[in-house]
Amino acid sequence: MNSADKWVYIIVACLLSIGLIFSYSLPIYLETFQELGEFYFFKKFLFFAVVSILILYILSQCNPHRCIPILGFSIFFVSLIVVVLMPTPILSPYCPVIKGARRWIKIAGVTISPTEFLKVGMIYFFAWGFSRKLTNNNFETFKEEMFVVFPYLIVIGFTSLFIILFQSDLGQTLLIFILFIIMMIFTKASFKIYTFLITIVVIVGAIGLSLGDYRIARLRTMLFNIYLLLPDFIQSWFDVSPKSVSISFQIKQGINAIYNGGLFGKGPGNGEFKLGFLSDVHTDFVLAGISEEIGFLGVLLVMMLILALIWRIFKIANRIQVSSNQDKINQFFAIGVGLLIGLETILNAMGIIGFFPLKGLPIPFVSYGGSAIISCSIAVGMVLSLSKKAKL
Repeated sequence: MNSADKWVYIIVACLLSIGLIFSYSLPIYLETFQELGEFYFFKKFLFFAVVSILILYILSQCNPHRCIPILGFSIFFVSLIVVVLMPTPILSPYCPVIKGARRWIKIAGVTISPTEFLKVGMIYFFAWGFSRKLTNNNFETFKEEMFVVFPYLIVIGFTSLFIILFQSDLGQTLLIFILFIIMMIFTKASFKIYTFLITIVVIVGAIGLSLGDYRIARLRTMLFNIYLLLPDFIQSWFDVSPKSVSISFQIKQGINAIYNGGLFGKGPGNGEFKLGFLSDVHTDFVLAGISEEIGFLGVLLVMMLILALIWRIFKIANRIQVSSNQDKINQFFAIGVGLLIGLETILNAMGIIGFFPLKGLPIPFVSYGGSAIISCSIAVGMVLSLSKKAKL
């Protein structure tokens, strides 16, 4: 068996280093306003980074055929049960309502977001199901194919019900659904099933939008920003006034921060919009904060590192030696992890400039947030374990 892929270690370490630097620089206003101390977020991010590296190392030493199935199913079932129990009397005392939603569990001073782990569990569940049901079958009718896919839709729908209604998190729900659809591309699913699934995504998205006026406002902002990119002769076809669109304060400040940074940035530590203008500058809007301080070139560096990580993960998936059904599961799982990292990055980047009405999706290993960093470390650590079965 080969050794684990060292390049994944290096890339993740670089991303964590960038996140660590900006966990010190960006939340300075919040630390001062709440009297948290100058190094509050830096120390916490450093702890998450150390734990992340340890997780990567420990999982990379595991036997993939023994550890991956146990870990994959454990993450799926435990996180699913926790998400379901969060609004019930069993866990609700530990799940404070913040901005009308129960997204976090607070126990003994530790805050956990179960949805971050559920995404990883869902990827393994999809990988397990697809390798058994969709890769070895040639369906004669749409009905037969739908009969196989339907149980997965039930699981996604059941989970989405709790995430949307009680956590008010449409973004994570759509992300899971998009992951499901894209992962199916690597199976023998027909075009009809994709059409059906995309229709379901549109319906779920429309229902989710209707449940909150702020979501409709985000959609209007997205459409208006797309309208501004159209050529003048196409814009003339529409009667759109800027006064008719209320762009959110956060998105305005995010765009201003990016513009203020220019190509080379204002210099590390010299950002202005982090001083109370961008409340989520170290989490959701971390790219805007990085852009202002080290410019477009700095953001490009982050994107290139993430792209390199995704490419390396896909290469591992492609080079896994398939000798059993578990190897097929492992391939699908690695593909899903690469897709998760890519989709979160793309949707976050589009969200901070108003091109996508989603919020709460992190930049992997860069955005502040213990649950996001640890869950992503577990997923990448599992891929590192699988890399020992790949001819790189």
